[in-house]
Amino acid sequence: MSFTKAPGVEDIFPDRIPGWNRITASARKNFELFNFREVIIPVMEYTELFSRGIGDETDIVSKEMFTFEDRGGRSLTLRPEGTASVVRAYNENGEYNRLSVCKLFYIGSMFRAERPQKGRLRQFNQFGAELFGDDSPFYDYEVISMMNSIALDLGISNYELLINSIGCEECRPAYLEKLKEYYQSNKSVLCEDCVKRLEKNPLRILDCKKEGCKSLKDAAPVLPEFLCSSCAEHHVSVKSYLSGAGIAFKEDPFLVRGLDYYAKTTFEFVTTALGGQNAFAAGGRYNKLVEILGGKPTPAVGFAAGIERLMILTETNPPAPLSLDAFIIYSDEKYFQHSAELLRKLRMEGISADIDPSGKSMKSQMKKMDRENARFALIIGDEEINEKTVTVKNTATREQQKISEGDVSAFIKNNKR
Repeated sequence: MSFTKAPGVEDIFPDRIPGWNRITASARKNFELFNFREVIIPVMEYTELFSRGIGDETDIVSKEMFTFEDRGGRSLTLRPEGTASVVRAYNENGEYNRLSVCKLFYIGSMFRAERPQKGRLRQFNQFGAELFGDDSPFYDYEVISMMNSIALDLGISNYELLINSIGCEECRPAYLEKLKEYYQSNKSVLCEDCVKRLEKNPLRILDCKKEGCKSLKDAAPVLPEFLCSSCAEHHVSVKSYLSGAGIAFKEDPFLVRGLDYYAKTTFEFVTTALGGQNAFAAGGRYNKLVEILGGKPTPAVGFAAGIERLMILTETNPPAPLSLDAFIIYSDEKYFQHSAELLRKLRMEGISADIDPSGKSMKSQMKKMDRENARFALIIGDEEINEKTVTVKNTATREQQKISEGDVSAFIKNNKR
């Protein structure tokens, strides 16, 4: 019986790993430049963490979570996003006692029971950053600037930054009433899910992808017109910081994001290169979530980016394929032990190297070397054994020379690409 992978998951083979590593390396580099520290969070959490943190009425919680009971009858869920888990870890481990402003980042797999399509998987990978402890609009700008730096570092240019403010507990209720009135008068056009959202959380209707609901959005009331003075000033400051840094943006008054915990700033990095799934990074401010999940009142802001979506965007500018530094070729099986010892020494000195232990012909060994994309062939035969040398052949230029066995490592290091 042969097996196939489950729907909505991917195998990532070595030819794509350089692209993957380039993305995560860029993220780590920029996170460290901005003084963010890495945290590793569990793949599964108690289900209530997400239902309370993300919101019962969101599609993620109501339709998309992978939830199961453990042997003790407790409900567990594979994490559908990273923020709630990082907040739980921040609260549980008392990070608020260590730093007044705590900056954390994570990289890992998330799980959602969605319909698989380009850029949308059931197991997908994200990197994200969360900043706790300060309501300053500078920090909203900082996390946006950090993601912008990663995008530029990866050579992504054809994208747009969308921003909005969705207000706070003081100013949002008046807007929600107007929004509810508007959609109530157009209730017959709404999809079944949005009819339910109309009573419980009409803001979610703005995020609906169904055609009927989308057609109503353009004439809907816009939230920025209802902002209180504090939220309005915060939003103006964020925009001022972005403009001062030369980061272009477009205001989208209907950008609310799909999670209930956001307040004030929301943002998305979008591109037309991903089809319907046009956002490759998104985030915003969530000043109440730490408290909702059992912590002290703590302002926070963060974002997450999809690694698979970034891989799609960077496929037109792929990194150089991985190459082996050296492959050892021996002319006779009796020289294999000698060759294996050279292999061991090279690896200990930081040289990536390999060998074919099968004892096949030199021609067969050369073919295997070519498949491994080795930069140098290290040839060992009768002369080399007698002279204690190695014939080093550059596989690109075809030039070759004999080198003392003890100097091989230094030669390869001095001729790194």
